[in-house]
Amino acid sequence: MKTRDPSAWRCNVAAASASLGMAIGGIGFRVQLPNAAWQAALAPLYREFPLDRRPDWQVTISHDPDLALADQRWIAHDGPITRFCADGYTGWVDLEQRRALVRTASLDGGASAVERGVGYACMHTLLRERQSLMLHAAGILWRGQGLVVSGHSGAGKTTMARLALDCGEPVNDEVVIVDLSGPRPLLLSTPILGQSTPPELARRVRRVAPATALLLLAHAPDFALTPMEPSEAVMELLRTHIAAVERFSSAEIWMDMVERLIQSLPVYRLRFRPTPELWDFLADALGVPPRAAS
Repeated sequence: MKTRDPSAWRCNVAAASASLGMAIGGIGFRVQLPNAAWQAALAPLYREFPLDRRPDWQVTISHDPDLALADQRWIAHDGPITRFCADGYTGWVDLEQRRALVRTASLDGGASAVERGVGYACMHTLLRERQSLMLHAAGILWRGQGLVVSGHSGAGKTTMARLALDCGEPVNDEVVIVDLSGPRPLLLSTPILGQSTPPELARRVRRVAPATALLLLAHAPDFALTPMEPSEAVMELLRTHIAAVERFSSAEIWMDMVERLIQSLPVYRLRFRPTPELWDFLADALGVPPRAAS
């Protein structure tokens, strides 16, 4: 009988046990990784989001060094399964079985692959089970305010988060959660970064704070803060979050949650120019108390 190579057995065991856990907005994920090297590189990124419960989802990251997707970008839905190809990754998410697989060409794209699979699963699960919205938005903690800053790509989320570095704490410039399950909305940070998140904002920190305002951004030569009509705010959020409503089964739930968001949180159009004077303007416009003397 041929003796099995023990080194090969150890490699197989290591590969099988290479995983990380995380919880985002109360949704637990077990993420299976290709091997221990991937685990060593990726697990520290999510240490502020520990998995402290039985996982709700199983996500597998597959290393495919021959993967060549060029500029392909598509998404297709078939019952509970969504297949996708975007930003150099491809895979599927099964909302019924609570499983996902994402293929990527290298460890350099490992974190983005994890966050693409986890993010899509989390977006739909939060709607259905946690009365929460995952938003394409920056989250900024500033003078006791939890600002949710949203808008289309290029509207200024990253710019505003960068401006907050000297006077507040930007917790994310890409994806945050607004929890609507309690008596008042809460702003929850996530570890999900964008493809263009700059290094100084690449923070995977866990924060929970009262959400005090939703700001929908537009660049302008001067500052203006204008309350938005509910219908206008819904349409703006819809244009920014189209992926959340592509599924018919999710669209109605999403609309209900957005209506709750708008009823419970002041919504403004913020026109701004990228200068530090923004914060003095916002303090006056929102009636925020002055900073305590240090």
